[in-house]
Amino acid sequence: MEAGICLLLLFTPLAFGGIEMWAVGVVQILAAIVFVAWAAGPDTPWSPRTEPPPGASPPPAIPPARRLAKRILWGCIGIFVLFVLFQLTPLPSGVLKIVAPATDRLYALTIPGYAEGREFRSAELTRWLVDNRRSEIPKAGLPSGMPALPDVPVSETALPASASPLRTVSVYPFMTRERLTTLLSLIAVFAVICGHFRSRRRLNRLLAMVLGSVFAVSLFGLFQKLTWNGKLFWVREGEYENIFGPFVNRNNFAAYAVAALPLAVCLAFHALGKVRKGRRDALSQLFFSSFAAIVICGGIFYSLSRGGMIAAALAIAIIGVLLFYYGRHKTELIFLAVLFVAAGGFLSWIGSEEVIDRLQTMSEGAKTPSLEQRYTAWRQASHLIADNWLTGTGLGTFRFAFLRYAPPGGSWWTTAHNEYIELVADTGLIGGTLALAGLGAFVFAGMRPGRFRRRSGRYVFTGLVAGIVALMVHANITADLQMPAIGLIVVVLGGALLNHVDLHEAAGEAARDTTIGSGAHRRRRRRRK
Repeated sequence: MEAGICLLLLFTPLAFGGIEMWAVGVVQILAAIVFVAWAAGPDTPWSPRTEPPPGASPPPAIPPARRLAKRILWGCIGIFVLFVLFQLTPLPSGVLKIVAPATDRLYALTIPGYAEGREFRSAELTRWLVDNRRSEIPKAGLPSGMPALPDVPVSETALPASASPLRTVSVYPFMTRERLTTLLSLIAVFAVICGHFRSRRRLNRLLAMVLGSVFAVSLFGLFQKLTWNGKLFWVREGEYENIFGPFVNRNNFAAYAVAALPLAVCLAFHALGKVRKGRRDALSQLFFSSFAAIVICGGIFYSLSRGGMIAAALAIAIIGVLLFYYGRHKTELIFLAVLFVAAGGFLSWIGSEEVIDRLQTMSEGAKTPSLEQRYTAWRQASHLIADNWLTGTGLGTFRFAFLRYAPPGGSWWTTAHNEYIELVADTGLIGGTLALAGLGAFVFAGMRPGRFRRRSGRYVFTGLVAGIVALMVHANITADLQMPAIGLIVVVLGGALLNHVDLHEAAGEAARDTTIGSGAHRRRRRRRK
């Protein structure tokens, strides 16, 4: 299981972010193998429970409120999957008129026979199209000898001879099925993370895997840019404008790296605390985590992604706020300043002119051309959402459904450049409500900073929270979470956060029970005396 997770963390970003069909297939196969290996083991919820060894006490139970929140989270995930399956279910026109009236009208305008409730016949297509657009056909000016109503043979249309009048809520079921299989693979990985990495040793290995993979990809991206020959991986030709590392879009790399930057910083804090206590074995961890933080930060800024720079600054701000909250911040803040001075020196060494020029463009604010285009797309997407407000147009279908609403004369918008707008456009009020409820349950179960006062686990908690929050904020201006590499790191960090909180809450409950038990024992001894 751990080898499979490690392979996924390394393979997915290096396979161009996992966006190509062959890479998606490999990711899904690996996720299925890892899930089956976990499901057949003893750590699953359905495995028979064994009694603890003699003399050992059972592990403390998770508090009921958090247990309920986790059940709500999994319930929302399950219901969301069922809802996407409903979007793929063929329905008669009468049902579609109720649940998806805009989609029903679209089918009536584009499929012969649908409005009458009969099956589609390709032999009728040419005549049907001409009859529906007869007013737009010029009455004169046709070349002599050309028939006014061309009749295309059925064999040349490359369409099926007939098709059922039953249609799906999804306007492009193939894309919805593809996105659903990717989602199921991520859910499988999330289940493995939550179920297997439930000890400190396993969780530490998982965090080391995450940090090592992001560090390697960042180092590769920097080296490739410094030795750029116009080819991806120095061998693959193509038209690459905003490439960084294995990611064709630098914004995707920045989002991927931002998720792990706070973890690198906070693991350095954790190692620094061990060194200050005289543990010389933590020096290697301190060196690696610090160097990884410098390289990852340098990669984010050297990618020239303005959104990534802002998200990195937000992540560091979250770290600073939590350090002040925990009240032990002087040494850590000094060390944090040293790290980012070192990162600045690293950028100066490899060449910071492009980074400075890119930072200066932020002074344009909302007038930045790319941001203005996003505003335009978001306004147009609001009309798409209004027309399909209940069930959406189908998971993963934004690039096709938006064609009717896109500004004229522009390029083909394949994403909304806002994950939340696109989610609501694809799944409507039902999907958006389920996602919001699941996110609320996750926040309640995982975002519990008060549990880590005066505990060493506060550093890992801070790094996980800062990375997840910064990435979710960055998703407001780009399509990050749809990329398998970024979706994978989100579910890994999310599962790690839930397990980390579980471990420290259980340890706190055990310590409290021990303290209460010791006090009761002393009181009984005093009464006997």
